[in-house]
Amino acid sequence: MGTLAGSGLVYGVARNVQLRTEVLGDDSGTSSTVVCNFRVEVHDRQGRPLRLVPVEMRGYSFEGAVNEGDRIRAHGQVKRGTLRVKRLQNLTTGAEVSARTTPVVMIVVAVVLVVAWAVFLFGFVVR
Repeated sequence: MGTLAGSGLVYGVARNVQLRTEVLGDDSGTSSTVVCNFRVEVHDRQGRPLRLVPVEMRGYSFEGAVNEGDRIRAHGQVKRGTLRVKRLQNLTTGAEVSARTTPVVMIVVAVVLVVAWAVFLFGFVVR
């Protein structure tokens, strides 16, 4: 259903489900992102496979699961030919699967703390 441009909705069977952790870091620390990649096998009305749609979910953790052969429905944004989703419905289990990202409040608090620290240091340098 739909084409791979802009936003898209896909319904079908999960194939080649892979879960990995990407770790980024330097001397100041590290961060990790959990990535779930799979393809959704889309079928026609007679049940014949039409195509495979690549899907990716990214977050610091996941609620729910997608397994090989699960029927899923997902909506997201297409980037570089891959449907990127933050949540999807696992129709086989009835569960909503979602990728947790860093809460906006935590990002705002971190930015405010960095700015406050910079203002504090600048106050001592100017004197």
